[in-house]
Amino acid sequence: MNFDFDAAKFWLAVMNFAVTVLVGLYVWSSNRHRVTNERISELEKGIDVRLDTHDSRLATLEGQVRAAPTHTDLADIHEKINRVAQCSARMEGELKSQSDLLRLILDKIAGKGLQ
Repeated sequence: MNFDFDAAKFWLAVMNFAVTVLVGLYVWSSNRHRVTNERISELEKGIDVRLDTHDSRLATLEGQVRAAPTHTDLADIHEKINRVAQCSARMEGELKSQSDLLRLILDKIAGKGLQ
């Protein structure tokens, strides 16, 4: 039985080339996935940091909203402002009538010559 060493060398070289190509493809694919996973990890870290800042900002806003006046509080304030406006209008009317009365008295006094 004759063994053809040239054919065996050829097929061994072909298999070596095929294995090398397959290993190269595996390494390329593995590195590509590793880089993608690293990018995703970096994005997750960035999102976590941003969410932490948003969390503190939301907590601050919620505290401010709790301290803000309610509709009932605003209605009470509006009612008090209305009462102050009514009192002011009444006092203005009384002051005007007092001025008119004083003017009338002065006109009567000035008309009789009782200076």
